[in-house]
Amino acid sequence: MRRKALLIHCVTRRLAACLTLITLLFTGLTQGERMVMTALEHLGQPYVFNTAGPDRFDCSGLVLFAAAREGLPALPHAAKELYHLGRPVALHALLPGDMLCFDTVRDSDPSDHVGFYMGGNMFVHASSSKRQVTVSALEGYYLEKCTGARRLGCAYI
Repeated sequence: MRRKALLIHCVTRRLAACLTLITLLFTGLTQGERMVMTALEHLGQPYVFNTAGPDRFDCSGLVLFAAAREGLPALPHAAKELYHLGRPVALHALLPGDMLCFDTVRDSDPSDHVGFYMGGNMFVHASSSKRQVTVSALEGYYLEKCTGARRLGCAYI
């Protein structure tokens, strides 16, 4: 019974990610949504520390790659520095393309992991634990570790 519940949970999360993607494809895309789409184009590509694409990424490298494609100025390749860029956004006001920041090691740095909010309580990121670019739900572990969100550039033009 537990395996069935886990399977249903996984399928539901993947369905939510697919629905978000379909919604983005059939509407006029904002700059933030285009950054999400760029990140999603690289799903499954390997996580490699200190890389920024085009065929392997670490978490901040994925953000840099997608932001550069949208013409944003060069960003630092460090999650702890990205945390201070853009403007803060409350979690209840997230829009696709907002950068989520996480403190997964609970040290003095406010962020050691980043990803892009997709909508539907989902985000895309280069996961060191999954060893690839992936989609995760902003709940449980990730919600607990989330230290904030930032809106980069003019992501909603």
